[in-house]
Amino acid sequence: MDARIVKCLALFLTCSLALSACAQENVTVDDHVDAVPYLVAEPEMRLGDVDDPDVGFSRVGGVEVDRDGNLYVMEASIPEIRVFAPDGALIRTFGRRGEGPGDFQVTPRFGVVGDTVWAVSIYPDRITLFDRRGNLLSARRAESVAVPLPTGYGYVSPWRMRSDGVFTSHFASVRFPRDSPPTGVGPTDSIPFPFVLFDAMGAVRDTIGWAPRPPPRMWSPPSDADPDFDFVEAGGRRLIVPRPPLTIPWWESLPDGYVLVDAPPAQTAANGLFTVTRFGLAGDTVYHRALQYRPVPYSGADLDSIAARAARGEPGGGVPYSPNASAPPDWEAIAPTLRAAMSFPEFKLPVESVWLAQDESIWLRLSQADQAVDVWLILDDSGHPRGKLELPSRTRIFWARDDTFWAVETDELGIPWVVRYTTFVDPG
Repeated sequence: MDARIVKCLALFLTCSLALSACAQENVTVDDHVDAVPYLVAEPEMRLGDVDDPDVGFSRVGGVEVDRDGNLYVMEASIPEIRVFAPDGALIRTFGRRGEGPGDFQVTPRFGVVGDTVWAVSIYPDRITLFDRRGNLLSARRAESVAVPLPTGYGYVSPWRMRSDGVFTSHFASVRFPRDSPPTGVGPTDSIPFPFVLFDAMGAVRDTIGWAPRPPPRMWSPPSDADPDFDFVEAGGRRLIVPRPPLTIPWWESLPDGYVLVDAPPAQTAANGLFTVTRFGLAGDTVYHRALQYRPVPYSGADLDSIAARAARGEPGGGVPYSPNASAPPDWEAIAPTLRAAMSFPEFKLPVESVWLAQDESIWLRLSQADQAVDVWLILDDSGHPRGKLELPSRTRIFWARDDTFWAVETDELGIPWVVRYTTFVDPG
């Protein structure tokens, strides 16, 4: 047997045993979400302009900060990278839409490492490097590593640049080619998932570890797969019945492993429980935290709102909606039909989204009864609660390190503003 295959199987067995041990251990509750203190988020700088399109933003696709405190903002509508001095003055812009070197066909992920600004895009897969003044250093097509799945292929692609100039990977896409031969993977087969390093030219350098399976939200086993959509006839149209959000865990990549957040809905009004586990490259458990929370029930207003969005053909709430983007006639009459066909659990998922900050803290957006605010639970890089933040629901966090974070807030006119916050413990 090939030595690489033997190594792969050995690592996969290690991962499987580690996960099994984690699942079988006695769960010790580390904290209750209600007991975690609130932090105060104080705005320090606000960037944007309603009248000047060179300074104002239409759609922000990313935020990064370099070692000198300069701010890099991706204006996704162009797309271009805008660089602001620490005092908020616009210094320069670089990048544009196009197919040539230094251009972006789609909005890329980007970041700053030392004196290098990197950008990674898919469709096509490309790594582009600039210096901090915006001069193009290189632009190369990147390889991707195919992972066979029962119904297609997942592709591992470059994701984030390390301090040594090498790129870590992420399970970036799933493709289902038509009329393709079977992948050879059965629905119940184990699927080892590789952690791959790519060089700055986009070539595969090494495989540094394995997970026992791909990210569950990119591909899930048959037992967790989506059921077929339900339809109802309403207003002379066949519409999709909204369904509750998926309950499969969140997976987020790290340079040296990944984080898995398993947050199913509570079954009773008693305290619910969700877990946050960080795994290393060999499948070892770096930490495992269990947190209690107070379940939030779906209100009648919540379900009515979900039905109304679906009747209007709008996305929202993490549920399917009509593929026809225009609202059908008399949507107000159609919404009750959809509402009557909906089947939702009593309680919401405790965690609505997961985001990893630059300092490897974990930000968990918690379900709330008040939809006008978002509450973020922040765990430090050891998984211990650092605090909670309450922010307006239209706030999107892009960059965070220690007690500073940058977020994008959308005003009443739908115009985005980039805001820097400093956080501290509420003295009250």
